[in-house]
Amino acid sequence: MLTARGWWLLVSALFLTGVGVAISIRHGGLLAIAGFSLLTWLMIEAVQFHVRLRWTSKQLNLSRQIRDEHSAVNTLWTHRSFEVEVRVQSSSRLPSPYVIAEDRLPFGVELQGEASPAGTTITRYQPATIRYRIRCHSPGTIRFEGVRLRFADLQGFFFHETFIRQPLEFPVLPSLKSVDSHQRTKKRHNMLLPPGIHHLRRAGSGSELLDLRDYRPGDPPKMIAWKASARKDKLITKEFESEVPVRCTLFVDCSQAMRLGPPGRNSLSRVIEIAATATQAALSNRDQVGLVLFDEAERSYLAPKRGQRHLMDVLRRLGSVAKLPPTAPTGDMRPLLEIAHAFAHEVYPDLLQKDINHLPWWVPILYPRPEWLRKLTLTDAVMPWWRRFSPSEWREMDLRKRLSVVLAWQQGIAPGGLAQLLEDDALFMESLQRFLTDHRIPFPVPLYDWRGNYVFADPLKIDQLSEALVATVRRARDNELFVIFADLFEHGPHLEPLRNAVKVALGRHHRVLLVAPWNPDFPPPGEAQARPKRDDDVIGLLRQATIERYHRAFEFVRKEFGRLGVQVVCAQSSEPTELILERMEQLRLGGIRR
Repeated sequence: MLTARGWWLLVSALFLTGVGVAISIRHGGLLAIAGFSLLTWLMIEAVQFHVRLRWTSKQLNLSRQIRDEHSAVNTLWTHRSFEVEVRVQSSSRLPSPYVIAEDRLPFGVELQGEASPAGTTITRYQPATIRYRIRCHSPGTIRFEGVRLRFADLQGFFFHETFIRQPLEFPVLPSLKSVDSHQRTKKRHNMLLPPGIHHLRRAGSGSELLDLRDYRPGDPPKMIAWKASARKDKLITKEFESEVPVRCTLFVDCSQAMRLGPPGRNSLSRVIEIAATATQAALSNRDQVGLVLFDEAERSYLAPKRGQRHLMDVLRRLGSVAKLPPTAPTGDMRPLLEIAHAFAHEVYPDLLQKDINHLPWWVPILYPRPEWLRKLTLTDAVMPWWRRFSPSEWREMDLRKRLSVVLAWQQGIAPGGLAQLLEDDALFMESLQRFLTDHRIPFPVPLYDWRGNYVFADPLKIDQLSEALVATVRRARDNELFVIFADLFEHGPHLEPLRNAVKVALGRHHRVLLVAPWNPDFPPPGEAQARPKRDDDVIGLLRQATIERYHRAFEFVRKEFGRLGVQVVCAQSSEPTELILERMEQLRLGGIRR
């Protein structure tokens, strides 16, 4: 494709050639020869550029590597810096035109420094290399789509832009924090067992004497009971009781309501950070931590264990749910169309070319969408033909058709799926949200329906949480701690199953702690909120009303569960992690409050 400079040169050469041919009839052909020479040189440059481009563009290879301070890694950690190295190599013997390579940064990462594009001529022995450093602020998954290449000749007369797709995903785990300040005391016995019976009746490193036995070769001398040995005239070895670990199970809400907001700035990110910190602190004390992940449809259970491998398993599970964005069955389709088309135009340019993906202008006029497939408005009743000649409707249909081709190809829909995506709004909305979700692109979702009801208040989540809590109590062996991270703000009429499950846990002498998620943009409970400066500030008034509704819902949940003796804390404050460890210490000391 010609650049602006190339067009000016072509027009100038044609003008000189035309003028020279007109003048050469009387005064010679110097101008014609000059113009024809420019046209010939420009044609040679065009043929050379396109031959090198077509020959080398099909033989380009992309490789990516992420390194930390020591070596290459496959797993990233939050709040740590990593170096990304991208190489574009060619297996062709013919050198490519001059190319500028730019890596597409994934969403949810912070660029440290500058990611300067690599400009060079790619050969078999000279790749284009891009290096930059990134930093992740929230757990989840980052996705690298590929590299954008912009080819041009050295004179700047021709250019071509393409995109090499190589989707790669890297998990981002919560960072490991220092837990040296959390001191551990010793738990001497289980509270629920009859006197004289112990679950861990085996030798250990505790301080309570368990039994005396005969000396065996290999026993350490410090374990010999010298007074008992003197009485029996043989060596006797002391066995001490094992320290009983405290078990804690974390219930993490992964529903749609927790995912609202951009990555790193939603309620789920803060909850995962608290859960990861509490897990690391508890496992460093040799306690056992379990994990239950639940949403509206399903739940998963990880039994309480300890050890480094179990810690990595917990962090991986937390990171796998942090990447999920919210989805809504209904909503405005136009913002999603604009977001998805801008992304597809950058990453899938070959699927949006007009020669293979184009909607003729006369199709919306002659073949509009049937009335039973679209939402009718008052304007449709007054002017039923307005949609056929509306520019906005034609653009929406054009974007939908072009994106339907990309969705049908990317999601592997069978033949006939393109027509189904064009006609079925529910299927197209679901496929569009899945497309944005797979590529880790945030998109807006409606929070309230036209009646003012909260869209993400699903009673099925309460049922899943209640069943998971009762099942965990059934598996419990000792007095345990259950920490619930759940959004219960808009579930007032549906909290009865959860209250019954909490009563069952408290009746078995377990402890329950409820950590309420919080929007990081809202002031925590108890803090004064800023009033809008003007009465006509609609956005400020809506924000104030939303914050007040949030605070009222928190007070309702705190009162409802406070009657049962369950403490409710806000996740945005600095209390949850310390409070979880304090409850575990109370269980370790036999329920004595400090």
